[in-house]
This record gives sequence, C-alpha cells and structure tokens, in this order.
Amino acid sequence: MSESLENIKDKEQIKHESKLTFEDKVIAKISRISIEKIDGLLEMKGNLFDSVADRFTNADQSTAGVDVEVGEKEAAVDLQVILEYGVSAVKLFEEVKKAVKENVKKMTGLDVVEVNVHIVDVMTREEYKNKNIKKELEK
Repeated sequence: MSESLENIKDKEQIKHESKLTFEDKVIAKISRISIEKIDGLLEMKGNLFDSVADRFTNADQSTAGVDVEVGEKEAAVDLQVILEYGVSAVKLFEEVKKAVKENVKKMTGLDVVEVNVHIVDVMTREEYKNKNIKKELEK
C-alpha cells in the first residue's frame, strides 16, 4: 500500500513541474542588442517581410535582421548584417558568435548551438552615413 502512495506522489510531482520558456523575439532581441557595439558591423538588415510589416505596424526594429529557433534548452540564431568595408568578415563573425552565445546563455540559460551570419552588403562608413542621411530626408 505504501508503494502505491509513493507512485501517486510521483505522479503529482510530474503534473506540477515548473517551466521557464522564451518567445523567439526575446532571444532575437538579446542577440541583436549583444552585437550592437561590435566594430565593423554597420547595421542589422531586416528581410523584405520586416520592411513590409514596418510600413503597416508600429513595430520597432529590435528584431529586424534576426531569425531564431528556440527549443527548451537550445537556440539557433541567424543574423543578416551590413559589414563595414575593410573589416575582416571572419573576425566579425567570431566576435558576433561569442557575444550572442555568451549573452543568451547568461540571460536565459539556453545554449546557442548555431550562429549564422549572412553578410548582405558591404559599405564604407561614409557611404553608410550618407545613405542614412538620405533616408531621413525622404521621410
């Protein structure tokens, strides 16, 4: 009889197991913020869907250019970036991987098992500034 009472307690314990979960956008924001200050990274670049969605919503740019897949214990992060001319893409890639993995792990406990960086453009810093000035004037 005591054995079946223990089985009941085990089943009750399983039913009430607590869980910590994260929305994809949380991991995307952590990833984006963690790489903002990396030298040689001019901008995170959103895809066409991000651009269209921004026109119809008040969505902020905090996850543009970042796609993630989040599991219970792991995450994968894909980033689209504009590289500053003259900067080593390999060095930038290593710095981005390190920053994303460390910050996501520290803040969430999730292991980032994959970081993919897709360089969508390369610009000089001056060219980038001129492009942004032109964008602001068009608004």
